[in-house]
Amino acid sequence: MGGFVYRALSPEGREVSGNLIASTRSEAVTQLRKEGFLPIEIVSKEEQIDKVEEAVAKRSRGGGGRKRDIPIFTRQLAALLAADIPVDQSLAILHEQTESPVLAEVIRKLRKDITEGASLSEAFAKHPRYFSKLYCNMVRIGETGGVLDSVLQQLSAFMEAEQALRSSVVTALAYPAIVVAVGALSVSVLVFFVIPRLSSVFADFGADLPLPTKILIGTSHYLVTWWWLLLGIGAIAFWGFDKYRKSPSGKRQIDIFINQLPVVGSMLTKAHVARFSRTMGTLTSSGIPVLQALSLVQETTTNHLMAEALEQTREKVQHGEGLSGPLRRTGAFPPMVVNLIAVGEESGTLDKMLLEVAENYDLEVDHAIKRFITLFEPLVIILIAIGVGGVIVSFLLPILRIGEVIQ
Repeated sequence: MGGFVYRALSPEGREVSGNLIASTRSEAVTQLRKEGFLPIEIVSKEEQIDKVEEAVAKRSRGGGGRKRDIPIFTRQLAALLAADIPVDQSLAILHEQTESPVLAEVIRKLRKDITEGASLSEAFAKHPRYFSKLYCNMVRIGETGGVLDSVLQQLSAFMEAEQALRSSVVTALAYPAIVVAVGALSVSVLVFFVIPRLSSVFADFGADLPLPTKILIGTSHYLVTWWWLLLGIGAIAFWGFDKYRKSPSGKRQIDIFINQLPVVGSMLTKAHVARFSRTMGTLTSSGIPVLQALSLVQETTTNHLMAEALEQTREKVQHGEGLSGPLRRTGAFPPMVVNLIAVGEESGTLDKMLLEVAENYDLEVDHAIKRFITLFEPLVIILIAIGVGGVIVSFLLPILRIGEVIQ
């Protein structure tokens, strides 16, 4: 017997809702009609839960915030398994204590799959929105080797380091973006609202205005008159750029352009190297073969140039070569990284060496971010000051020459 949630019209014509027990939806309809109700909607309890989850997901703007809970969940699950608590009981404990309704529902479904005979990795694989292919592969290795708790601990540390690195890069790029946006907003207010009103005052003088003021008034008039055309052109340009950046050639050219940017290119390159090293180190230390680890890293990288380099490396490794030689020939990795990987291969400590490279490059990225902010902050402020100051000075010129203009 299953549970159903219903909405129906009573004999008096009022809408009512409630719960009932029935084997099928048809039986639920029959029960309601026998009681004189006209069914409007009947859904199972499980369908109702899915609707709630979908509604919460929409309010959460795509699930980014919920994914930040996964490293904590992974670490807690590892601790429970290390204490010899069975997987289903561990999931039950986590289900009770989690504060996120969406994560609680995911854990409920995981536990349901486990009790029905699925492995933990198979249960995780049913939720790719939260658990990546890399995550599921590592869990599968942990289950096979009987070291699931250790693998989960490595995974939690890996994801926490990834989040910290991503947060650092986003913070570095967000600050100048906010400053530029504020400056652009200030200039827009002047151009679209302040200048048109003041220009009518100057027009009443009937005198020749300074050239900077004429240029400013003309630009403002053009923008106010043709804003819809400029907006349309901008939308078309954005659509075209979006299509281009999603194409293979577009991704490649954009990555080349970003890599060549001063300061920013170096910072993002180091971030990609740190991510590659950490992912490879975590995978190989979990017992995943190098060839399979390369495939997983290639699937998860967001840099097209690095993905191409990893594809070339994977082909060479597949034909019997080591890891350091093919990586060196791609030219996508700094010599120091390749040399350390070579030392790791020769000494049999490749996983430890990769993780050490990741730690070193995390520090490099952190220092690069600080340098970037130190250099970019005054530059942005100066540019904004020039832009806003130029607009203000252009209008101060006729005011300072008010006597000459009135004559």
